[in-house]
Amino acid sequence: MTTEIEYWQTVQKMLRGYRAAQVMITCSQLGIFQHLAEAAQTAPGLAAKTQTDSNALSRLLNAAVALNLLVKSETGEYTNAPLAAVCLAGEGEYFLGRLVRREGAFYQRWSYLPEAVRSGQRPEANIRDEGQTDWVRDFELALFDLSRTVGPAVAEALALPTGRPFRVLDVGGGHGGYSMALARRYPHLQAVVFELPAAAEVAREIIAGEGMADRVSVQVGDFQKDELGNGFDLLLLFGVLVSETAAGKLALLQKSYRALLPGGRVAIRGFWLDEARTGPPEATLASLHMLLSTDAGDLSTLAEIEGWLVEAGFVQPELVPLPEWLGSSLLVAHKPTTTP
Repeated sequence: MTTEIEYWQTVQKMLRGYRAAQVMITCSQLGIFQHLAEAAQTAPGLAAKTQTDSNALSRLLNAAVALNLLVKSETGEYTNAPLAAVCLAGEGEYFLGRLVRREGAFYQRWSYLPEAVRSGQRPEANIRDEGQTDWVRDFELALFDLSRTVGPAVAEALALPTGRPFRVLDVGGGHGGYSMALARRYPHLQAVVFELPAAAEVAREIIAGEGMADRVSVQVGDFQKDELGNGFDLLLLFGVLVSETAAGKLALLQKSYRALLPGGRVAIRGFWLDEARTGPPEATLASLHMLLSTDAGDLSTLAEIEGWLVEAGFVQPELVPLPEWLGSSLLVAHKPTTTP
């Protein structure tokens, strides 16, 4: 049985969780992890490189040591702890530095949650911040950080055919990371990333940098207004339905149906609210993030998504198992091979 003191401790832990996150975000924004990847540094040395106050910076660095982000030697030199070396210092397979910096921007968005709850609308400040220079680029690069690790696992789980040409349309695919993961896993696969102009420009940059432009192309379009094309074997809807109203979700699924060949599949990656809409915790928090970041988006229950799939004409919606560490699900449905 939970005691009153345990309740008290839980509230304290929840209330102050932002502090640890902000230490990580600030270190990333100041380039601390990157500087320490080059060589061990003292606080005064790092202060000179980062143009910060030496005393204040030493407090930040010591907090990072306490959080196991950094290590401090007896001579006062700081180095990256293993966690930071793997995920925060260099752009390897598990690098999340740009995602950490993007969360810093989202941290500001969440400060307007009371305003959003009072009005039921996305706060004006959260609309204005998207007008900042490089907002789209920074956002897509942050999500690309995630896709480098997640993409191969998703590609493996989809178990696509390997012996014939296969066409994929990645709707709102942004950075193109999932399309590239599929292309690397399946040698006969060609993918198209369908995106708005600003995101399409970033996608081309990333895809070219990864040496995948011969397998993954980019098409400019607006899925809210435009048709998606036709003749595709697989259509990816990863993280795009959550920004739409119920009517918008159905409309996009109907467009997806028209874009697929008979027997083609649509794959939706995300997580779903339970029927009471009170869990799981990450889904309820994502629902609030949609309130803060979109005009009318929200998460749905699995039953709602399956209902819209069937209404759009799809059959056999089923969950495809993903590794538990991904923290999300993959819902796949088929377009019938023959029209009823």
